[in-house]
Amino acid sequence: MSRTDTILQEIASLTPHELELVYQEILKRRSNRVAEVLDRHRGKGQGVWTTDAQQYVNQLRADDRE
Repeated sequence: MSRTDTILQEIASLTPHELELVYQEILKRRSNRVAEVLDRHRGKGQGVWTTDAQQYVNQLRADDRE
């Protein structure tokens, strides 16, 4: 039996309260991983755009309304 199968069997035997705790922990860890990835890439596009991001979005919205 694989490690994954073992984990899935263990999950199947959990109470609803225990499942909720596991679910919350997974969400927290996933959120932490996303933040880590974003932190690694933050600022890498600096200098690529010649205009301010907010100005660009405002212009797109203005063009869309025309």
